Amino acid sequence: MRWFSVNSVYETVQPFMFLLGCVGLAPFGYRLGMKPVNRYLEFCYVLVYGGMYTYALYSFLFVANVTDFHLSLIIGTIECINLSCQYLTMVFAIVFAWIVKHRISFILQTLHECDVQLSKFSSPIDHRRLHLKVSMLAVGIVTSYMLLLAIHLPLILELVPHIEPSLKEILPSAMFGLCFLLQICQFLLFLLVLHDRYCAINQAFRMYFPTSPSAVGNPSEFAICSEKEQINVLKQIKILHDKLNDVVELVNYCFSVQITFCVGLCFVIGVVCSFGLFRAFIYRNELFYMGVLNFIWYMYYLFFVLFFIAVGSKITREGKRIGILVHKAINCSSSSAVINELNLFSQQLLHRSPVITCGLFVYDWTLWYTMIGATATYLIILIQFDVSFPNLVNVNATAVYRGST
Repeated sequence: MRWFSVNSVYETVQPFMFLLGCVGLAPFGYRLGMKPVNRYLEFCYVLVYGGMYTYALYSFLFVANVTDFHLSLIIGTIECINLSCQYLTMVFAIVFAWIVKHRISFILQTLHECDVQLSKFSSPIDHRRLHLKVSMLAVGIVTSYMLLLAIHLPLILELVPHIEPSLKEILPSAMFGLCFLLQICQFLLFLLVLHDRYCAINQAFRMYFPTSPSAVGNPSEFAICSEKEQINVLKQIKILHDKLNDVVELVNYCFSVQITFCVGLCFVIGVVCSFGLFRAFIYRNELFYMGVLNFIWYMYYLFFVLFFIAVGSKITREGKRIGILVHKAINCSSSSAVINELNLFSQQLLHRSPVITCGLFVYDWTLWYTMIGATATYLIILIQFDVSFPNLVNVNATAVYRGST
């Protein structure tokens, strides 16, 4: 399959970076050495999007009546708090990205240097394939988000006819939600790029070092090279692996705080939407379909959270896999010099292995299991509060009964 000519990591991430720039999350350039005039433009860029999201928060809290949407004081209050936290997350992400823009550009520069060095002794990175994935991710996000939005808005107008949101309320809030989603996918983008590099290093290691006893006498399974060439390749692999670990630390520094906020908000959304779905099944009122639709929105956001958790787990697994390959190569090697270099590489892997973390917890499947248990706990608490206090449906029904008598 033919695709565009893509020759570097800069061109690989360009489609998604363009999408981030449209929603305010990319106040930085692709390369280092930005001109002073561009810095003033970037500052205006930050101010414009910060003001736009401030207006979006104002529209949600003071123009739209969230309580009437759900007929529940609990859901309405929690959603207002959730939207306020989303606003803080958006503004923090935009300002922090502007502050650490040179670090983000340095991430791309380091990845480009790793690609150049890796191509000297191994198969080059297939930038076209990854560019296709990034383009499909960007198009898929926008298309799916617009589709869900096109389904959600008519249902609001049909189920809550006494509330007619205007375009000035819908447009900022829609872009607000898209920006929240793209924060998750921005982190996912860098994880996908890193995962391909770790896989390439593991593949290059297999090419030059036998990892099974049957491969010792069968040179067709790995590259035929001398002891000196094996040592030289191993030194380059150690340098590349160390550089990729530096990139992982930079990615954790630049995006872990934002993604932690996003995961926390997704957890809150999950609790609220699950509670709304419970009320919809219990009361069976006219907002039953809205409760189901809100839960679909939650599953939509949760899909991308699970996606980056899965990729983060794969990066950790690839980091452990190369350690296994090193010890297999030690058992299969007969050269003392090669074994000594492999032992040094093993110690390096012991002290530095790729871990996607924010400092509080690691982004792996353990986090997902914790979120499920916490969601169930808080859902039970909300159900108990909802049963203990009168809700708007029962209050309205009582008022209608008294008025008829």
